Amino acid sequence: MRDTRAFKLSAIKGDNHLKIDINYSAATANISIDPSKLVPSEFLSSMKKCLGYALNWEVDFPSFTKIGGLESYEYELYLKSLIERLMRKPVCFHEKPDNKDIPCIKLVGLDKPSLEASYIVEGETRAKNWAEMPPNILGSTQFVKEVSELAKELNLSCEVLTWEDLKKKGFELSCAVGQNKRNSYLVVLRESQVDSILKKKERKKVALIGKGICFDTGGLSIKTGNYMRGMKFDMSGSALVASIFFALSKAGFSEEKELIALLPVSENLVGSESIKVDSVLRSYSGKSVEITNTDAEGRLVLAEAMTYAAKDLGASELITIATLTGAIKYALGSKYSGAWTTLESQWKELSEAAEYAGEHLWRMPLDEYYLEELRSNIADLKNSAATGAGGSSRAATFLSEFREGKDYIHLDIANTSNTEGKNQVGLAPLFKTLYFYIKGVKKD
Repeated sequence: MRDTRAFKLSAIKGDNHLKIDINYSAATANISIDPSKLVPSEFLSSMKKCLGYALNWEVDFPSFTKIGGLESYEYELYLKSLIERLMRKPVCFHEKPDNKDIPCIKLVGLDKPSLEASYIVEGETRAKNWAEMPPNILGSTQFVKEVSELAKELNLSCEVLTWEDLKKKGFELSCAVGQNKRNSYLVVLRESQVDSILKKKERKKVALIGKGICFDTGGLSIKTGNYMRGMKFDMSGSALVASIFFALSKAGFSEEKELIALLPVSENLVGSESIKVDSVLRSYSGKSVEITNTDAEGRLVLAEAMTYAAKDLGASELITIATLTGAIKYALGSKYSGAWTTLESQWKELSEAAEYAGEHLWRMPLDEYYLEELRSNIADLKNSAATGAGGSSRAATFLSEFREGKDYIHLDIANTSNTEGKNQVGLAPLFKTLYFYIKGVKKD
């Protein structure tokens, strides 16, 4: 049982890097820090150890910032957002709550909290809350409404293409997924005109695209047994993308990259009008797709959003994030999210952002070998293969066929989006990684 007293935590400069000395009788603790070795992810690890010793902490904030290594902003950000994610339950940063089981961490001596840190934590919380909402409350129409209202409040450009709009434009894949209720949407968020004008130099257009399947039954290839449990989290990608965009709009968009957010939103349901297995559809790109599995629907809506971002919106880099495949869990477990990139430079920049964020990524192969099982006799591609082997890389390679020659990053968070078991909690994985990939890592 952890001690419920409030322990005072201070940082001291020393060579025994990240060693924690606890005085239980005095309820105090010191962390030894070598500034030359300290990175945010290591600081996170040390705080995780502290939380294992006691539930409540009063952190001597100035003692950390005086030693150096990280800025005040960085300490605050990693204390507030990463600790909460590690605990996988709420953490109080103010007065002790009535619920004594909730850890309380006070940042003593933090005179001026960082607005940017607050925006990031707020964004992570928003993404988690959206993902956790029951599907009867937050269906695709309600989710689109909430995103649109937030965009309006922040004076951001928000275009919503409805199922009918998508049908007219030739988005056969997206419309097929939401065919039962005619509830497929494509939401496009862009910076306000004022923001764009203030950025004097020409910036690289980056499209951040998040899968937004608000509930996934599998369609006619229905999920059996307990596999439908937790499918409310299948819109985690869109929840992350919208929340990252809103956080950046408050903190200030990147000077180097113009961000466009795309949310392909739908629900994959079972009904008399469900798309049938063996159907052949023509995608917005012009490529035809044979539907061999209606439960491989996420790649369909993402593929058309990618084409739209590249062709119609002029994006030169495409990033997709999605709870895309069950196979990624078998490949990586529940700690590392999978990453695929077309360029070495992208992976270098992305992995640096992940290290700075204290989040875990593992690079996976993006290889045409994985297309062999997706070749069709009656269409350009199948949406799923007969074998599940290499399923995550096969899905990523399928999506790469719709990148229109643009630089591409794909992130599969099906294994990291939420906790499993009786208490399913959203985790907002890679929020900070993508935030800092777009905004830029703070450097000395």
